[in-house]
Amino acid sequence: MIVPYRPYTLTWQAIYTEGFTLDQVRRRTATLADGLVSRGMSCLVAYDTRFMGALFARDVEAVLRMRGVRVTLAAAPTPLPAVHHALDQRVADCALYISACNRAYVYNGLTLLANNALGLTLEAHAELPPAAIFPPTGDLTPDQARDLRGPYLDALRAIVDLDLVRRNSLTIFVDAMNGTTAGMLPTLLGEGGQTRAIEINRDPDPLFGRSAPDPFATSLVRLKKLVRESDSHLGLAISADGTALALVDKHGEQLDPAETALLLAAYLARQYRQRGPLVIPAPAPDTPLAGLPRVGAWEESTGLRIEGLSDPALRLHELIFQERTPPLLGATTNGEVIIGRYALYPDAVLAGLLCAEMVARSGGDLRSLIEAQREQMTRVG
Repeated sequence: MIVPYRPYTLTWQAIYTEGFTLDQVRRRTATLADGLVSRGMSCLVAYDTRFMGALFARDVEAVLRMRGVRVTLAAAPTPLPAVHHALDQRVADCALYISACNRAYVYNGLTLLANNALGLTLEAHAELPPAAIFPPTGDLTPDQARDLRGPYLDALRAIVDLDLVRRNSLTIFVDAMNGTTAGMLPTLLGEGGQTRAIEINRDPDPLFGRSAPDPFATSLVRLKKLVRESDSHLGLAISADGTALALVDKHGEQLDPAETALLLAAYLARQYRQRGPLVIPAPAPDTPLAGLPRVGAWEESTGLRIEGLSDPALRLHELIFQERTPPLLGATTNGEVIIGRYALYPDAVLAGLLCAEMVARSGGDLRSLIEAQREQMTRVG
C-alpha cells in the first residue's frame, strides 16, 4: 500500500496477535534490512505510544543492526512529523515507524519512509532471524538513541510567532489523545508568557481510551465541554501520531476540516502573503459550508483558488511531486493538514500553533473569524 503525500511511504498494518506478531515483525524487518544493506542505506527507527511500541522498536533496531544496517533508534515516542523532520535533516536515509497511525488501538504496524523507486519492501520474504531475547538487552550508544522531539520543537519555534501568542493571555485546551505530541504545545506556548495551554489526555495510553486516536473518529466530548464551560479561546485536538487536527471554538463547536483549512489559508495569505493552490475536502453535508456555496467572494478577497474534492489525496500527490508549485495548504477529511511553505507532509502540531497565532492576532476572537468567513462564503460573488 502506498500512502499519499509522500509516494515513497509504504505501510503494513495488522491486528495484534492475529497478524501483528513478533514473528511477522521480525521477518518483515529482516527483508527490509537486506534491501537496505544492498543499497548502503542507514535507517531511523521510531515509534508511537501503542501497546509495546517501544519494545517492538527496540527489537526492530536489533534485527536491523544484526543484519548489518546502520541504525538509529528514537529515544522516546515520536510524532510522525518529527520523524519526517529528522529525515529532512538527514539523520538517516530512511525511517521505519512502528505505528498504525490513527487506526483503532487493536492495530499496530510498520510504516517505511523511503524512496519507493529503490524497490524496498515490507513483505515477509526473509528467513526468520535467529531466536533472541525480547526485548533485546544492552545499552544503546548516543548515536543509536536519538532525541527527535527537541530538534522538531526548535523548528516549530522558528516558524510560528510564539511570542505573539504568549503576550495575548489566551486560554487554550489541548487534547493530546494519549499520543506522541503530549507536552509539546504546553512547552511551546507556556514558555514565560501569559497564555495558558491546558493539556488533557496527555498520559500515554496504549488503548487510547478504547477508541481510534483520530479527532474525527471520536466525539471529543470532554474537550468541547471544557472549552465551552471555561470560556476559553479555543480547543485543539491532535491525533496520536501528530498528523490530524480538530479545531474547537469557544461555544464547543468542532469545525469541519474544510472550514479550518479555509481559515488557515486566508490567514497565511493575509498575514504572510503566501500563495498557492488550496486543496480541501468537500465539507460534510451537515456543516455550515456544505457544498462550498458561493465561493467567489472568498476567492476574490483572498486571491486564492479552492479545489474542493471528495478525496483530495491524489491532487495533493500531484501538486507535491509532479508540479513545481506546492500547495499553500492541503487538508483531508480526517483533519490531516499540509502547509506547503513549511512541510510537505501532514503536521497537526504546526497547524495547531498557526491556529493559535491566528487567534492571538485577532485579539482572541476565533468566533468572529468563523462568522465572518461563513458570511463571506454565502455572499453572492
